[in-house]
Amino acid sequence: MNARKKATLVKRHLCVKEPQLEQLAKREFAQKSEYSMMVYPIAEGEYSGEGDDRSYYVVVFYEPTKKSKVERAFKSAGLALADYEQVVVDPDSKQAPEGKFMWAHGEGEAGEVILSEYEF
Repeated sequence: MNARKKATLVKRHLCVKEPQLEQLAKREFAQKSEYSMMVYPIAEGEYSGEGDDRSYYVVVFYEPTKKSKVERAFKSAGLALADYEQVVVDPDSKQAPEGKFMWAHGEGEAGEVILSEYEF
């Protein structure tokens, strides 16, 4: 019997535009690059526009050993992920998505992208 394993993850918070999100949110791309994301649309206004100017607040999760691979993936979308602070995810986090991602990465199932239905 295989015991379930929870992965140690880190996360980074950043804002991206619609064209960048289109590339980064593709499940196959995220799986290959071994990260998962929570995505929050930013309501139209001072910080977000329409179409390609639409902005999203993104929290990207990955295993520390995959850092270079994830940074290369974001660089291919025109983003310097290394410019954003890397924070360790609390292994006892009560936030459902964080727990879900820790278990998924522990089972080798990175690549989930959760898009919030609410704008912020």
